[in-house]
This record gives sequence, C-alpha cells and structure tokens, in this order.
Amino acid sequence: MTFRKAELQDAEAIARIYNEAMPPGVYVTPELAQVTAESRRRWMSEVAEPFGAWVLEAVPGEVVGWCSLRPFAVRPTYPRIAEISTYVTIAKRGLIGARLLACAVHVARRRGFRSIVSIVSDKNRVSVSGCVTYGFKPAAVLYEVGRLGGNLENALWLQKSLLVDDPAPYRKIRDSILRTECADERTYL
Repeated sequence: MTFRKAELQDAEAIARIYNEAMPPGVYVTPELAQVTAESRRRWMSEVAEPFGAWVLEAVPGEVVGWCSLRPFAVRPTYPRIAEISTYVTIAKRGLIGARLLACAVHVARRRGFRSIVSIVSDKNRVSVSGCVTYGFKPAAVLYEVGRLGGNLENALWLQKSLLVDDPAPYRKIRDSILRTECADERTYL
C-alpha cells in the first residue's frame, strides 16, 4: 500500500468512498446528498497548505481510503489545530483504518500541527475505538446535531495532542506502518 497526496484525478474515488459512508445505519457522515467528483475537485483545489487531502492505494490507481486535514471549523484562527477525517472503502473497512490514521497523524505532526480533532457520530464505534486506541481523548459531545438516517444524532469530538508521543501499544504498529505505507515522504509532504 502507498500513502500519497491526493491529486485531482483521485476526486472520483474520493467521492465514491465518501458516498459509501452515507447509507442509514452507517453513522459516518451526516451529509444529506451524495457528493460528486466535481465537488471533490473544487474542495481539493480550495484546501491550502498546511492542510490537504491524501489517499491510500492498495496498488497504483486503486484508492482504498482517504483522509484530510482541514481548518478546525469552530475557530479557524486557532493556531495549528486541524480537523482530521478518514474514510475507507466498504470492501476494506476494518482492515486499513489504522494505517490511514497513522499516516494522517504523522503528516499532521510533520506539518507542525499541535493538535487534531476528529468529529464522529457517537454511534460510529469503529471510528471512536480506533481514535481512542491511538490516543485521542473525548473533548465534547454535541447532542442531537447531525441528521443521520432521519434522526438527530450526537457528535463526539475527539482530540489528540501532537506534542506528546503516541500511546506505547500503538508505537510499534505505527512505526511498522510508517516504514511501509509512509516510507517516501516526497509523495505526501
């Protein structure tokens, strides 16, 4: 697998993977309408350094997941804090989320961010568990703010300080991932 900066030609795969997260009961994104490849191209063009989007390819040309770092929406002026998002294609869920998260956190550190925030549905147990395992801590719950499947759901804000090292159990896994998927920094920094 290869982790690299997303390019405009990845917009179709990014849109497809994002749209896979919308069906009722998935609890990944509160979007009401599917996104298009064109809307993803516009979104990618608007994201400026040090923020951005990256993809994880199983083989060249086969995008199986993507992640992004965006300005923290609540206070875009908060220095060096980013909102992190990760999405994995249905066929690979449960298999590569940790890899994608490790690479995204690595990029955030290398780009000088102090902290990252993941905003997830409190019913999205896989994402919550993965983030907590990797050292994210619950920071806030916003009750009944996101509409998922016709119901108002809670949004859990998970925060990770990048000023301290990752939890000991995760370091060995992280280092292994970074030696393989994130070996060539020229492809993503």
